[in-house]
Amino acid sequence: MMVLYTNCNVYGRPDIKSILCSNGKIIQLLPSSNINAGKKINLNGGWVYPGFTDSHMHLTGLGHSLESIDLVGEDSKEGTIQKIKKEIKKFPKGAWIVGRGWDQNDWEGKSYPTAKDLDLISNDHPMVFRRIDGHAIWANTLAMEIAKIDKKTREVTGGIILRDSSNEPSGIFIDNAIDLVENYIPKKSKQDIHRHILQAQKLLNKFGITSIHDAGTSKQEIEVLKKMFENDELSIRVYTMINNNPKDYESFLKTGPEKDNPFIKIQAIKIYLDGALGSRGAALLEPYSDSPNENGLLILKPSEHKKLVTKFNNANFQVNTHGIGDRAIRIILDNYEEVANSTLRNRIEHSQIVHNKDILRFQELNIIPAIQATHCTSDMSWTEERLGKNRIHQAFPWRSFLDLNIPVPGGSDAPIETPNPLEGIYASVTRQDKKGFPEGGWYSDQKMTLEEAIKSYTEWASYASHEENIKGQIKEGFYADFTVLDEELSLDNAKMILKTSVLFTILNGKIVYQNDGK
Repeated sequence: MMVLYTNCNVYGRPDIKSILCSNGKIIQLLPSSNINAGKKINLNGGWVYPGFTDSHMHLTGLGHSLESIDLVGEDSKEGTIQKIKKEIKKFPKGAWIVGRGWDQNDWEGKSYPTAKDLDLISNDHPMVFRRIDGHAIWANTLAMEIAKIDKKTREVTGGIILRDSSNEPSGIFIDNAIDLVENYIPKKSKQDIHRHILQAQKLLNKFGITSIHDAGTSKQEIEVLKKMFENDELSIRVYTMINNNPKDYESFLKTGPEKDNPFIKIQAIKIYLDGALGSRGAALLEPYSDSPNENGLLILKPSEHKKLVTKFNNANFQVNTHGIGDRAIRIILDNYEEVANSTLRNRIEHSQIVHNKDILRFQELNIIPAIQATHCTSDMSWTEERLGKNRIHQAFPWRSFLDLNIPVPGGSDAPIETPNPLEGIYASVTRQDKKGFPEGGWYSDQKMTLEEAIKSYTEWASYASHEENIKGQIKEGFYADFTVLDEELSLDNAKMILKTSVLFTILNGKIVYQNDGK
């Protein structure tokens, strides 16, 4: 059936006031609404943008976070502990308590918490809380006992077990060491995954999101997504990045990429190479300025990463490697240069600290830097402590990429940050927090223009998933995916971007979210 969306303003097309859609695609862009169509829908003067895409997030992780303890924004250890103490009352005795969002960098003293801090709350529940960046956990003693962890527990390659003065594990486990505890948490069922996806996509639609790139998808999650597609339950398009786990990817390598389903693409694989800056796991070329004996860690040996790139690219799968520190990014670029197929548009997820000598290599090797602007504005208060004045200009180098015409897809890394694209666009154009700090923006020479920030969530995000010929623009023949805002995005008062409301989210020509004003 044909649908005519009318009474609207179309971004970049002041001559268009109506959009005719059929079978999930844009049929015609029209200067007026005087046309006979099967169904007319009034967009109430809203501003129509191409449907926003989050090019790096964790779909089931977001859904799971909505039903676990959220510690984001707690600016003291005491406040964090009180939040857990309050929330834990909802859980039956013996149940695993999980949550995420703590950040010791926001606390006085900036030191890591310990298992003993959690033991004071309860000894009846095993507890595990992920750090805000997802690269460290904080566990209580009961969780460690269940996981059989004690002073005899050996160190893990690509991970760190923090210990006290008597060599007892303190309760903090970083990167690969996380599995020592988390492997004992009961596994998610397909019913859990289904519920988490339903919860996540409802929130994403509310934020105007029509597509996501899922940065780490299991075979089981793909099976659930396919079932949801069959049952007409999906209200987002999902570009999967399969986990770097043979159990998840082997069957797909044998059959090859799956590109035909317009809602579920299976043609990329995610690899982790280093950790995160906040937990000093990001692999740096020179030691951390605030910890001269540390320079981060590699989760994989460079030679192993190279073998995986060869294997996955030879099977025609795009490789998307997590790289935050300049050492990790150089290793990824070296391996991509030596063995990768550049036509697959391999990506470096995050691309946060890039050495000056390596910026141009992204262009030369056709590598996509997938960035998350809100990481910059969340981390800027302590990033210089980690890197020092001589390296800080290498942090979040968006303008350096853009000046070389390198497409920069934007995302949120949700649930680490909010998946609200308007917050990502605001951070991209201001490099300020929501209060407008710092004045003029943090290292403002690396800001994006408003047009670039919008492209990062639309056109460039589509390019990063090999879909630029079917989505990311409002164009005849493209998917009828729209984000309809109550006003035009503008830099006249950048803070107004944060106050803009989503009126409608339209996917495949159908309304999947409508703002009822509540």
